[in-house]
Amino acid sequence: MYYIKDAKIRRMMEYDGAPCAEVGVLPGAVSDPALLVYIVEDQREEGYDIVRILTNDADTSTDWFDNNMHDAFKDVTSSAFTGSMIMTPEDERSKFQRELMTYGDLKKQLEQHFRNLE
Repeated sequence: MYYIKDAKIRRMMEYDGAPCAEVGVLPGAVSDPALLVYIVEDQREEGYDIVRILTNDADTSTDWFDNNMHDAFKDVTSSAFTGSMIMTPEDERSKFQRELMTYGDLKKQLEQHFRNLE
């Protein structure tokens, strides 16, 4: 399971023609990569749904500028949650999404960002 150390909205953008928030997520475990999580509004999942997840394997000591012009960003949307003996991959994904939405005031910030687009 992925433990969240920090999560912040980096920018608003479009994903498949819909408004989307790009959220940077820092891991709580040393071995986990930083993530870029793409969130859209959705009435089925507490108002929001994760549509894309990228890992960021760039080493900030050597690649101190944040860019996506190299292979450090990898799409792991379909493979990020592998499941365990007690949880299915879908359960892990739902748990991660719930924990992300309840991290700090992220959900409130998402509401404000999406409202400002209208």
